[in-house]
Amino acid sequence: MQVDIRNPLTRGFFSQFKVPTRLTVTQWADEFRMLPSKGAAAPGKYRSSRTPYMVEPMDMLSVSSACEVVVIMAAAQTGKSESGNNWAGYVIDNAPGPMLLVQPTVDNAKRYSKQRIGPMIAETPTLAAKVIENKSREGGNTMLEKEFPNGILILGGANSAAGLRSMPVKYLFADEISNWPADVDGEGDPLVLALERTNTFGRKRKVLLTSTPGLRGTCRIEREHLKTDQRRYHVACPHCGTLQVLRWDNFVIPKDDNGRPLPNQAHMVCAEDSCREEIHEKHKTDLLRGGVWIATAPQNADATVAGYHISALYSPSGWKSWAKVAKQWLDAQGNKLLLKAFYNNVLAETYEEAGEKVDHTGLMARAEDYGTKVLPAGALLVTNGADVQPDRIELETVAWGLGEESWSIDYKVFMGDPDGPLVWQQLDAYLHTEFEHPAGVRLRAARTFIDTAGANTKAVYAYVEGRAHMGVFGIKGRGGDGVPAVGAPTRSNMAKIPLVPLGTFTLKDAVYGALSVQLPEYYVPGMSVPGYCHFPTRYGESFYKGLTAEEVRTKPNQKGFPVREWFKVYERNEPLDCRVYSTAAMLSLQPNFEHLHAAINGAALADQGGRQVRGQLETV
Repeated sequence: MQVDIRNPLTRGFFSQFKVPTRLTVTQWADEFRMLPSKGAAAPGKYRSSRTPYMVEPMDMLSVSSACEVVVIMAAAQTGKSESGNNWAGYVIDNAPGPMLLVQPTVDNAKRYSKQRIGPMIAETPTLAAKVIENKSREGGNTMLEKEFPNGILILGGANSAAGLRSMPVKYLFADEISNWPADVDGEGDPLVLALERTNTFGRKRKVLLTSTPGLRGTCRIEREHLKTDQRRYHVACPHCGTLQVLRWDNFVIPKDDNGRPLPNQAHMVCAEDSCREEIHEKHKTDLLRGGVWIATAPQNADATVAGYHISALYSPSGWKSWAKVAKQWLDAQGNKLLLKAFYNNVLAETYEEAGEKVDHTGLMARAEDYGTKVLPAGALLVTNGADVQPDRIELETVAWGLGEESWSIDYKVFMGDPDGPLVWQQLDAYLHTEFEHPAGVRLRAARTFIDTAGANTKAVYAYVEGRAHMGVFGIKGRGGDGVPAVGAPTRSNMAKIPLVPLGTFTLKDAVYGALSVQLPEYYVPGMSVPGYCHFPTRYGESFYKGLTAEEVRTKPNQKGFPVREWFKVYERNEPLDCRVYSTAAMLSLQPNFEHLHAAINGAALADQGGRQVRGQLETV
């Protein structure tokens, strides 16, 4: 029988069996990819020329490449996520097969699907035509599953073992792996579980591991990158032509005649000793266009594995300028939290913790004279953290300001048996306390977190049940790196009440980082210092010892991988626990401090304005 290929119906039928063109990932992205109008800095047609350093890593993921595993340790605002998205689009359109995209948590995966994958599919016509529309009975396109001809894209979280060990996959996109938990549901390293799913496909598999780095020695992306040939992007000096890596050592922030830094004049200098000419922002586009990847650890050369490192010093013009990098560096001085973020998110380097044990005497020496009833002028939000002991309840009230600057307002100890009513009555009365603000409003604690662990769990359950309208919630802590600071409430407990899961390691890192923040040399009273912790003079030494009662140590686990653990160095650690819970209460509210600052410190707040502020804080 002769087939008329001019017939549109016939042509459409046979097109289903057409062998896809062997484009590279970059070629596919340049031809088909559309950046969504929602979320993209420059929506419209994707252009690989904007981030030429991502061309080689993307093309290593093409079906024509012999490479199986690509590791990208990159700074924020370098295009690594869009490169991974390009690969996902390429798979859907040009190399179909089962693909798994794993984010640190299931919640992260849902957000990624909604904000990145969904818009990419919707606004890239060739993808929209292939991803099966959502139908209530068939369910071909859901938040976490995208079906397409001969393949499926599944999104999951590294905090769920069930999502990491079901079906085999040909393609694995493991994103932000430094933020993955060390162990998932007691089944081991989630990256190992995810990689095992690719074994069925052997040499045909493709794996992309990406992340900004974390702490040195325990960082997963660093561990994987060190196994590779560690390629760095070399660019040519516009003056002498010497190929070199843009390193922080060659970054210069000039100063004026009075020694004040001039971040807007920040620039690089050539690494070649015979040159040392200045390289400015205006040179960046040409630098990137002529760059080349060169392996810095050729002894690890393996045709099936490629590793890449890129810092924000390479961020394209219009994304993150060297002036912004300089300002971020200057702002981070004396602030451990900001400094860590700079190393991780700007330089794409791991951060080595120093001074993991905070000196309690230093905190005590910097105490200030302020009271309990009138809040400091910078306070915008109040939270409580409570720890339950067999004979008492200890609680810290913390006020929060711009940049999460904090003031310890009060530390209470309510004596009594938690299995009886009296101690809870004391707590109840205190939670109704209203604090005066210099702007003329009265603020009540917007949220209170109470620990449910220990010998009085049932009593805590009974108390928090029915008090959500007061912002009172029970919490359940979980150790281990990579566990989110605050998770979504769960009812998997004997009382079936909502309990908020907390990542205690993550929160203790945040608390100790904040305790390490120092006042800048140019500080004047009333000046906002992001992250700085204020304490009143009325607290005794036992409070400061309890606040700094633990230190973190790194040791190998049973499988030989380095893991961090927190150890007590002082018996009583209730002040630390209370600060952890109060910090988590603040984070759970996701407050907009700038908005609160404008509301509280606006012009001539009247009584109505005061009520509006209170209402916002109580329902935030």
